[in-house]
Amino acid sequence: MMQRGAMLAIATVFVLVGIYPGPSAIVLRDRAFRRHFITQQLADERVFWIAGLVVIVGPAIVLANLAPALVDRFWAALRSRLAAIADRWFITGTAIFAVLAATIASAYVLSRQPTTSDEVAQLFQARILLAGRLWLPADPNPEFFAVDNIVDQGRWYSQFPIGWPAVLALATLLRVTWLLNPLLAGLTVINVYRFARSAYGIGEARVAAVLCATCPFVLLTSASYMNHTLVVFLATLALAELPAWVSGPPRRRVRASLLIGLSLGAAITVRPLDGLIATIPFGAFLLYHTARDVRANTLPLMLTGAAGALPVAGLLLTNWLTTGGPLLFGYEVLWGANHSLGFHDDPLGNPHTLRRALTLATLYLMQLNWSLFEWPVAGLLIVAGALVVIGKLERWGVFLLAWFAAHVLAYAAYWHAGNFFGPRYLFTVVPALLIIVARGLAAAERKASPMVRRSLVAGGIAAVGSSWLIPTPPVGALGAAKAARPVRAAFKVDLEPVVAALEGTKALVFVSEPASFRLMRRLWGLGISRPDAARLLTSKDNCALLDAAVDEAQHARPVTDRLARLERTQSYSPPEGMRLLMPDAAFRVSNRSSVTPLCRAELTADARPSISYGQALLLNQIGSDGRITGPIVLVADLREHNERLRRRFGDRTWYRLVLSGGSENRAAELLPY
Repeated sequence: MMQRGAMLAIATVFVLVGIYPGPSAIVLRDRAFRRHFITQQLADERVFWIAGLVVIVGPAIVLANLAPALVDRFWAALRSRLAAIADRWFITGTAIFAVLAATIASAYVLSRQPTTSDEVAQLFQARILLAGRLWLPADPNPEFFAVDNIVDQGRWYSQFPIGWPAVLALATLLRVTWLLNPLLAGLTVINVYRFARSAYGIGEARVAAVLCATCPFVLLTSASYMNHTLVVFLATLALAELPAWVSGPPRRRVRASLLIGLSLGAAITVRPLDGLIATIPFGAFLLYHTARDVRANTLPLMLTGAAGALPVAGLLLTNWLTTGGPLLFGYEVLWGANHSLGFHDDPLGNPHTLRRALTLATLYLMQLNWSLFEWPVAGLLIVAGALVVIGKLERWGVFLLAWFAAHVLAYAAYWHAGNFFGPRYLFTVVPALLIIVARGLAAAERKASPMVRRSLVAGGIAAVGSSWLIPTPPVGALGAAKAARPVRAAFKVDLEPVVAALEGTKALVFVSEPASFRLMRRLWGLGISRPDAARLLTSKDNCALLDAAVDEAQHARPVTDRLARLERTQSYSPPEGMRLLMPDAAFRVSNRSSVTPLCRAELTADARPSISYGQALLLNQIGSDGRITGPIVLVADLREHNERLRRRFGDRTWYRLVLSGGSENRAAELLPY
């Protein structure tokens, strides 16, 4: 059992990271984050917390204590009515709420479209699986079909492990692809409820289920096609079975052993690091109980290990058939050995140090402040308060905190700063914090004096109501949804009606992306690797790099020679404190004299809003030979370089896909090439 002193120390850490300005200064000292959107979000959230305390939560508490009898009667009646609801109906209703909320967010916030290259890559891999293959032969013109996070040299496949694409393929067959993650969100709520009920009781379980079903981070991520939602479902399924493994009857323990093993093994096939991190505290917990009673627990432990080995064996076999090595993942094929965990240069050549690891850990915890609840109270302050109220953590609480800490430490050692509606690398362990908060709230409601209980009820209802009902972008649950709606607009265009309009004709459709994307594609087409291309794009004057790339495309040269010449291109060196504004903000030009005629024409092509090619790639058909085929083929628009496709697609009618309409209602339309 964790003693009160240790609990207070942990609570203090959450408070310091949550509200004290020192940790944010750690982040701001890193130049990469000084102008990061997270710093602006933190400023907005602090205003929200202060205003919420003064205008919403504080007045609600004062008013409640001015009319104590009325509030006490209201709470007693509400509590009685909630207690009268049968357990199965309560959890069913809570899970359905989560499914509906995530489904609405999918339509309203994300337009039911994949909005990241991660989602596109895994949806494309699902298409490959549905074609009866693990990989496709590389296209002879890869620059026109390339997408970030997809290997396209030698073989064509997603960099991601096979687990999530396999599930997406099944969902596609059942025509429920966009509903898959919302359904998993509802099942996760049930898993959280089951664990909390077994570990703590019905009161804590109900609060935990409600917190999970209303967590903005859970709902918004579950509105996407990201693989995190499946991992959190699998991890919480293993968590829900853990109490039965420890103290259930023999047959129930066998079932729990198999489910825990299969769940953790399957999680490794989806997100290997998340699955491995979870396996460590789960494994330590099971080993501890086995050591205490070897005779009773050895068989369940062996069943758990054997069940977990099955999906992992499938992952290793798939790797071997795809990348050529069981332990060689697509990440490393695409980005090199520096993609791995640890303290070394990242794929772009930037050193990942202990100091940067501390920065990332602090950044992730700061983001949990708002993504956990989006209440007008700092989220980590609520976690700290729950720990103080609990006082002493028993085995389950220690396990939850250890799992959370392991996740933070492991991802601090990973070089990339992941964000998607919150610190996405911590998404798997969000339920652990929610369960701790639920236990603290339930304990406070039972133990507190009438005045404190009244204050908690009034303040909590005011905080939740203001977050969910008052649109205050970018803060609050509703405000966060409204703020996210216009973001990633290039992905949120429905292209299927345009493709359907061409039915019966043979067409080649060019999709126009921003200038920086087109330049990146030209580099990929020269055989330049993803990390080298990304590094060149950020370090070189992009106009000079464009001229050099076009010249290289005219000659057949070894890739190493091409890279060496591109490395000698003029560096990006704007005057101190100045930056030339371009139609595409990611296109870096040192000064006006750097803009060559070719570059000026390239930038002029950005006059219209761009469309992400990723979702267009998903509309292409895959033939029996593994090649892109069908009456309509969609490719990326590379302007004059498009003539490379004349010999291959010259018998088709060529079109350009463009956007029309205002910023709120942009529709895709076809123009003759």
